[in-house]
Amino acid sequence: MPKITIETDLYDQVEQIAIAQNKRINDLLNEAVRHYLWELDQRKISAESKIYRQHHAELKHQYLGQYIAMHNGEVVDHDADFQALYQRVRQRYGRTPVLMTRVEATPERILVRRGFRMERPEP
Repeated sequence: MPKITIETDLYDQVEQIAIAQNKRINDLLNEAVRHYLWELDQRKISAESKIYRQHHAELKHQYLGQYIAMHNGEVVDHDADFQALYQRVRQRYGRTPVLMTRVEATPERILVRRGFRMERPEP
């Protein structure tokens, strides 16, 4: 198993939290690293989404109705079949976050939630 070095002060803080949460230090650190990596992925997809919206007019002209894969601000692949695109992207980029979206007439889809019902509490 690989070994890592952590600053003493940081280790002490993690140890205190682990004790308070009744967790093992390794489990807590793994959870923290997973969360950090997830946040990085979300930031990358958010940045790609912003670029997608900025260039939507051009993308719509070229790819309307197709799925695109956007990586580092560039369309790296496209297909009418999402599953085929997904497989190629994962084969090429592995777990690297890549925006995959269908190019629609508008840059953002409006989602409508149906079936939500509010009730007044009984007195």
